[in-house]
Order: sequence, then structure tokens, then C-alpha cells
Amino acid sequence: MIKNAHSLNRPYSPDPDQSEQIKHWHTPDLTADARSQDTRTNALNMQRPETRITADDEAEEALEIKPLTADDIEQMRQAAHDEGILQGKEEGFARGYSEGREQGHSDGLKQGLAEGKKQGLADGTTEIDTLRAELSVLLDQLQQPLAKIDNRVEQELVQLALAMAKSVINVEVTTNSNVILQALQEAISALPLQTNMMVIKLNPADVARVKQHYGETEIAERGWQLRSEPLVAQGGCLVESNSSSVDRSINQRIHSSLEHFLQLAEAAEHTADARADDAQSETTEADAEKPNATEDGNPAQSGQASTPSQDPKPHD
Repeated sequence: MIKNAHSLNRPYSPDPDQSEQIKHWHTPDLTADARSQDTRTNALNMQRPETRITADDEAEEALEIKPLTADDIEQMRQAAHDEGILQGKEEGFARGYSEGREQGHSDGLKQGLAEGKKQGLADGTTEIDTLRAELSVLLDQLQQPLAKIDNRVEQELVQLALAMAKSVINVEVTTNSNVILQALQEAISALPLQTNMMVIKLNPADVARVKQHYGETEIAERGWQLRSEPLVAQGGCLVESNSSSVDRSINQRIHSSLEHFLQLAEAAEHTADARADDAQSETTEADAEKPNATEDGNPAQSGQASTPSQDPKPHD
């Protein structure tokens, strides 16, 4: 019985009978078939395919190869020349376009920055001027209530100064006899020179002082008529003639002195305002001459600070 070698897990070993059969087996003859085939091979020892001649191959063989003429060579040269020019033109255009685009972008960027900066400065200057005008209007509106307060305070200060001046003068006229004499001289000097007859109204206390200073004889020679008037404050007088009159009372003299002082203060304030306006105009003209210069600063305030009132010194 023949056992399976694989099932026995060992190499195959034929039986003696099988070995005898193997020895008597003959290899079949294949040379006849090999001779009937084409034995031609290629370099790889492979059989060459069967060569078939087609109609196209026959047509190509029928064509005769003609030599190149001078015209053919010239056409080929011209074609190569044209192709080279076209290729150079395309390469030059591409290179020039790239360089021109870069240069144009750079120049355009610089010009755009310059024009944008200039336009921005112009727009900024216009906006600053507009804001400055609006701020000036607001400051003026804020200054109006302050101006009213200043006027009220100024009037109160004037009244206070009048009261203080009267108090000081009342003390002065009671102790200094020269006050009434000076007032009388000023009143007489204010009258025309042709005036001969005068009526002088004085406080009762001042009548005695005038008579004591001039004497009855000189008073008569001057054509003076002294009248006692209790309503006239001490230190003042009222001088009347046929054609005119002069008031040199204490109240009138105080008001005249204060009015003169206020006029001087107002003139000084106007002078200061004019100088400030001139300085502002010069600054504006200087800024206008420099359009490219930025302007950093606070807008000028239109309101002027009020000048504090001082106690006036009355002129006797």
C-alpha cells in the first residue's frame, strides 16, 4: 500500500516497483515541432515577430529623398529668425512689464503718500479752524454772564468808592480850610473873565472861612455875594452869574474824579485789547505763510479778563 508522504511528514521515497517504472520512462521527441517554427530570435533570445509589409511602408519606400535647395535653406533660416524675434519680444515684454509694474507701483506709492499727506494737512487745518470758531462762540457765550457779573461788581465798587471818598473828604473838609478855598478858586476860574457880579452859595461853616481868608473889603471889590446854604455840603460851593453857573460841590467833584479815573481805565483796557488783536493778527499771518506746518496749540480766547477795580483817589 502506498502511503502519502505528506501525511507521514517525511520526504517522498518511491517504492522499488515505482523506481523501476521511472527508469524505463522515455522523454518524448519534440524536435519535429521545433523545426516547424521560425527559429529566428532577437538579442534577448526571444523569437522575432513576423514582419509584415503594409501599404504605407511601400509608399514611404516609393518616396524619393530630395536634397535641400537654397530657397529651402533660406526659408528655414527666416523661420528660425522670426521665431527668435518672437521669442525675444515675448521675453522682453514680460520682463519690461514686470520692471515697469514695480517702478510704477513705487512711484505711485510715493506720489500717493505725498498727495495724501498734503490733503490730510489741508483737511485738518480746515477742521481746526472750524473747531476754533465754534470754541470761540462757546467762550463768548460763557463770557457774557461773566461780563454781566463784572459790570455789576464794577458798579458796586464805584458806589463803595464813592462812599469811602465821601467819608474821607468829609473828614478832610472839616479839618482843612484849603479844601473850600481851592473849590472856590476852581469855580471862579471856570466862569468867563467879563463876569463881575457872582453869587456864591456855601455851607454856613465855609462862609466864615472864606470871609476870614479874603476879608470883607476884597470880597466886595471882587463883586462876590456870599450866601449861606445848608444844603451845600461842607467843602463845596455853587457859583452863579448872570450868564452861567458852576457846581463845585463835593458830590460833583467826587463824581468827576471817578469818571475821569474810569475813562483812564477804559482807555488802558482798549489799548491792551488793540495790542492783543495785533498780536493775534501777526500770529495768523505767520501761520498762513506756513501751510505745511502743523499747528499745535490752544485756540485764542476771545474774552478778555476783567480788570479789577481799584479804589479811586478823589481830586480835591
